[in-house]
Amino acid sequence: MKKVIVIAGATATGKSSFGIRLAHALKTEIISGDSIQVYRDLNIGSAKLSYDEMEGVLHHCIDTRDLSERYSVYDFQQEARAAIADIHDQGKIPILVGGTGLYLKAVLFDYDFTEEENEIPVSDESNEALYARLLELDPESAKSIHPNNRKRVLRALEIAKSGELKSEREAKQLKKPIYDVTMVVLDVPREILDERIQRRVQTMIENGLEEEVRRCFEYPKTREYQSFQGIGYKEWKEYLENKATISQTIEAIVIHTRQFAKRQLTWFKHQCEATWVNALDPLALDQLEKQILAWATQEETQ
Repeated sequence: MKKVIVIAGATATGKSSFGIRLAHALKTEIISGDSIQVYRDLNIGSAKLSYDEMEGVLHHCIDTRDLSERYSVYDFQQEARAAIADIHDQGKIPILVGGTGLYLKAVLFDYDFTEEENEIPVSDESNEALYARLLELDPESAKSIHPNNRKRVLRALEIAKSGELKSEREAKQLKKPIYDVTMVVLDVPREILDERIQRRVQTMIENGLEEEVRRCFEYPKTREYQSFQGIGYKEWKEYLENKATISQTIEAIVIHTRQFAKRQLTWFKHQCEATWVNALDPLALDQLEKQILAWATQEETQ
């Protein structure tokens, strides 16, 4: 199987910088696994690297969508796999960098998504009513979906209507990797990660996040876009409607980012086989780089 390197972890753990470090060492390219960085003009709130910060390393799956467009795991799966194939054709080993666990797994494993899954069903029912219906139709799927994850609940209900339950479809999939993968999760002690997130959000504010939000989502209709639903953007809705102060908005971004980081780490602990490394330990990172470079020179497995 063809090789793929994955650098994963929670937000603000240094994934991007370590990915660039490896890309220089291997003279290769990076595929971004972030569901918001695909949107053009969402630069500050998505913590998108600037051209200079990319240090000449080509990055794929960034700036591929207009703000009004939808973007799904199916889209990412198809585009990331195409980028992987292109990098392999150049005789290089691609590096997949990101913290959106489902997106990473969708690319690396034999998950089967359909193009129709781009369209998210719409319903006027409450989250509670929708989840109760899912419990009745597909209790297996309901076990793995949070009642407030409206998007996933609606998707599972839509699949159930098609005559095949989501749980039945997933049971047919072997969920085996389709590449020879070495995966690393960069970790940072929780209290330090919380401080990093606080500083990162403050830096975003200083760099003009409010102006970016106003420029991209000035009109109420634009706040219905999927692109506005990302952390760092959706928290501005009440502020733009004069229902919240700037300090309340910033606090909400910090809280939601910390909550998201916790969910990311929980997901990686339970869903992936990976090498966990303290991102604050320079010697550990040096050793990790040596291990990955040694693995990269080994012959490909069948």
